[in-house]
Parts: sequence; C-alpha cells; structure tokens
Amino acid sequence: GGVSDTIPDNAVVSGDGVNSTKAVAAAGSATVSIGTAAGSGAASILTATAKASLSADAVIVPTCVATAFKMTAAGKINVTVATGPLTAGVIEVWVLYTTAAT
Repeated sequence: GGVSDTIPDNAVVSGDGVNSTKAVAAAGSATVSIGTAAGSGAASILTATAKASLSADAVIVPTCVATAFKMTAAGKINVTVATGPLTAGVIEVWVLYTTAAT
C-alpha cells in the first residue's frame, strides 16, 4: 500500500515524475495508470503505461506535464492496474501543482 497527501480542490496539476524504484512485474501484460480518487480522471496524471516501461530506476514523464489539468474536488493519488495483477515492484509518484484561487 501507499501513502498519498490530498491534492486540493482547484489545484492546477502540471507535472513532476513517476519513478519505479524496483521493477514492476506481472504474469501477464499489466498496465499502470495514475490519477486521483476524486477531482480528476483515473489516468489524468499518467495514462496506461506498460509494465516493461516501469523497469528498475525508470523515471517516467507523466502525462500531466504535457496536459495540465485543474482538480474539480480534493482527491488523493490513485493507481489503477489493468490487464492482470502486479506481482512485484515499487512506484513513487510526485505531483507538482499550484493552488488556484477558484
């Protein structure tokens, strides 16, 4: 499990990084996407990324660097795994945001 701070309502999320400190493994062709549990889409931070891209010490530029978004409600970072469960790996997610007035 992981720990996530809450990204506030009206925050404009515009970047930072995803770092897999230990290689992600899965029996099948798993993908990982990252968004927030509320306030944005399930893949707003990182669109579906194949497990092969999340090798040991890989640094991935998240989708939100090119496509910034504004939170519509406060929400915590949420990771979604599709096409099979992960069996190993550690993924760190850093999010850069600025709090807008409204």
